[in-house]
Formats: sequence, structure tokens, C-alpha cells
Amino acid sequence: MNFVRITTSDEDTRWINLNLVSRVTIETDESGIEVLVAVFADGSAEDSFRIRGTDEVNKAAILEIERALNHHCE
Repeated sequence: MNFVRITTSDEDTRWINLNLVSRVTIETDESGIEVLVAVFADGSAEDSFRIRGTDEVNKAAILEIERALNHHCE
């Protein structure tokens, strides 16, 4: 299993199993804020995980997931 540990600005800490992620999208919303949405293989779109890069902690969490996914793909 390949896990990545992230902490968001609301002080949630999560360990995400990259083997269970079916899709991740990183986009910029209309106000210029980066948003990450992850959908898991065993869940529906309603069970997605979302991070808004509204502060440095959330921006770091987005970067950590992106880094882990890039490494997982190698």
C-alpha cells in the first residue's frame, strides 16, 4: 500500500491510500484559488475528498498529494 499523510488547515490529518484513488483533479476556481478533488475507487463522486488552497497549510497539502501521486506513477 502507498499512503500519503496530509494535514489541512482545519487540523484534520488523513492518510490516503493512493491505491484506492481513482481520479484526482487539480483546478483553479473562478476566484483564482487552487482546488484539489479526489474520488476513490470504492466511492461515488459524493464521497470525494476536496481541498481548497485558501491558506498555506492547504496549499502544502495539495502539493504533498500531487508529489505523492507523481511518485506513485513512476
